[in-house]
Parts: sequence; C-alpha cells; structure tokens
Amino acid sequence: MTPTSAAEKRRQQNRADARRTILDAAELLLPEVGHDGFSIRRLVARCGYSAPTIYHYFGDKAGLIEALLEERLLAELIETQQAVPCHEDPLDEARARFRAFVSWGVERPNQYRLLTLPRDEDAAPLPSSEKALALLQSPYQRLVEAGRLPEQDVEALGQAVWACLHGLIALPAIRPDVQWASELVERSIDALLIGWLAKPTSRSQAAPPSSLRAVQPASSVTSIQRAHSQETK
Repeated sequence: MTPTSAAEKRRQQNRADARRTILDAAELLLPEVGHDGFSIRRLVARCGYSAPTIYHYFGDKAGLIEALLEERLLAELIETQQAVPCHEDPLDEARARFRAFVSWGVERPNQYRLLTLPRDEDAAPLPSSEKALALLQSPYQRLVEAGRLPEQDVEALGQAVWACLHGLIALPAIRPDVQWASELVERSIDALLIGWLAKPTSRSQAAPPSSLRAVQPASSVTSIQRAHSQETK
C-alpha cells in the first residue's frame, strides 16, 4: 500500500467514524427532546463535533434525521420483515408480519418513537419507509385475490392495522406500571383480522375464519350458537 492510499484509507475511516458518532448521538437525543426540540446546537453539545462538520456530512437538520431513519431504524425494520418466512396462507403471513413488527417496536422503544415523530409537511416519503410498509402489507393483495378481503377495504384495513400495532407498541412503553396480558398481542391481532375478514354485509354475524376460531373462548362460541338455535326454532 502506498503512503497516499494509506492516508486516504485513514481519512475515509475518520469520516466514517465521525458520521457514526454523530448518528449515535442523534439517535439518543431525538427521543429525549422530540423533533421540535432537536437542534444542531444541542447535537454539538452531545456528540462533540462542530456544527460545520455536521452540516458537511448531512446538509441540515432534516437531512440528518432522514439519514438516521434510513440507515439505522428503517434498515433494521426492513431486515426484520424480510426475515419473516413466506406462508402458503396469506392470513398466517399477515399475522406473522404483524407480530414481527410489534416485537421489533417493543424491543426498541426509543427507536420506534423516532419512527413516529412528525416530519416536515413537505418532506418526501422515505424510500425505506415505503419498502418497509410494502413488506408489512404484502399479504393484503393475496387476501383480496383469495376472496377473503374486499378490495375496497384494503386502505381501511391498513389504517386499522397501523392503529392497533401502534397501540400494542406505544402503550406498554408509556405505561410500564400496567400488568399487560401475556396474550395481548396475539389476541388483538386475531380480533382485528376476524373483524376485517368477515363479510362486509354482516360483519357482526359472520363466523370468523376457521384458522382464527380458536382464539374465541369456547363459552362465547357456545352461547352464540345456542342463541342462534333458539331463533330458528
């Protein structure tokens, strides 16, 4: 290795170290102060690098936050979703993907909080965010093609899933004093899918998919069947 190439390699390593240190500090600071309270001045005090150095690597505050989301948080989330094995039944795959998402968020409460921080209104969607969402929602079209989910319900289902999974992640993080039920995640996901995969014309009366009936208490199933039998006599 020539002296020039060795020096260049050291410079590249120094740049990589500086960038990593800045992102490490930002990853810790952002959940503490929130998007509005986050500033380059505060980051300088936390990471030890000057403002010009931070601007050199990331451009501005928005560029820094986007780099943090893209390179750290969303990359991990995508890797988690890609690790979910394919299932022959799209319903089973949906459940597996939802569980993986909740597990990722529960194990990384600070990182998850970063993902939910508001961004500038004119900010373009992050490519990695779009990819992660596509992986999470990949079973939806298969459910439509199988005749188990009406096409017009796909968007609403996506919003319902978002609300449910967010609650399963965020509430335990902000209320650690609550003794959360051990089956909360499984039962909540199943209840969500039962509701959305029932026939839209009679959701309240439709029987749940066979693969989900096991989540209902036997007593409630029996009482429903008994009431129906009495009505038909």
